Amino acid sequence: MSTQELIRSANAHKRRTDTLTRAAFVRSAAAWRNVNPASIVESWQILMGTAVTAIVLAQRDAMTTTENTTTTALTEQGIDFDAAPLRADAIAGTMPGTSAALDSALAGVAFHTLDRVGSGVVPSLALQQGLVELSALVQVAVADAARATATIRLGQTKQKVSYVRVASAGCCARCAVLAGRTYAWNSGFLRHPRCRCLHFPTTTQVASAMAVDPYEQFEALPTAEQDRIYTKSGAEAIRQGADINQVVNARRGMSASGRFTNEGQSRRGYYRQASTAGRAGKRRLSVDELLRRSNGDKAKFVDLLTEYGYFV
Repeated sequence: MSTQELIRSANAHKRRTDTLTRAAFVRSAAAWRNVNPASIVESWQILMGTAVTAIVLAQRDAMTTTENTTTTALTEQGIDFDAAPLRADAIAGTMPGTSAALDSALAGVAFHTLDRVGSGVVPSLALQQGLVELSALVQVAVADAARATATIRLGQTKQKVSYVRVASAGCCARCAVLAGRTYAWNSGFLRHPRCRCLHFPTTTQVASAMAVDPYEQFEALPTAEQDRIYTKSGAEAIRQGADINQVVNARRGMSASGRFTNEGQSRRGYYRQASTAGRAGKRRLSVDELLRRSNGDKAKFVDLLTEYGYFV
């Protein structure tokens, strides 16, 4: 497989994951729109099973397509790796960036909506804001399932390997500036709340071919798209010769997910962490947190993944 074919494979994988995400959101949004404004939390508890099922299916499919794409990419580049079977439910059914239980995170959308109503927002607007929150949750849940899968496989490689950031067409300015950049295998994947970027394993040769010039990417967009993505003032500044990296603070609002406490994220403890780790009494830590704890040691990373029940 040529370098260009590998690049096409990476882009096809990204499109497939985007399609899965959209399908999961359509079903989740349909359920949310049936929430009773007079009993937001109670009605969502009844309805959200549809969303859980849709998102878990998308996560599992995203994991499969990531496995296939990553395996092909590594094999075609002559990179040796172990392929211990992944335990799908270690990732699917969670918010993989933190290992929070998916159903608890979804329940949080209703509680947050109820909080908005309590603070004076009219129910119809609060529900619309909840839909926006749900959209972000679905996007991250599916993308993080793919990202966690890729991270695990990168950690099982025998040779030095990096990853390239692959973004969607028309992505936000922050992702556009970072698209095509190469990172060490154990670099935490920077993402913002609605980020859908993925990583693609590469050697140095392939990475250089996948590099993206942010100026070329900007200039290829119609003016209206430039204004939409970079804002009118930002786009005009870039057109006038401003440094695109100065105009766009790519790291604003981005973080590499990691540790997650038993009750994190809100005063009501909406996001409970998944409670199993392959053995009773242990909390399953996220892949990113295990990556951080391994400190660049692949053998230790794989040992931690095994300890926390990520392999069958």
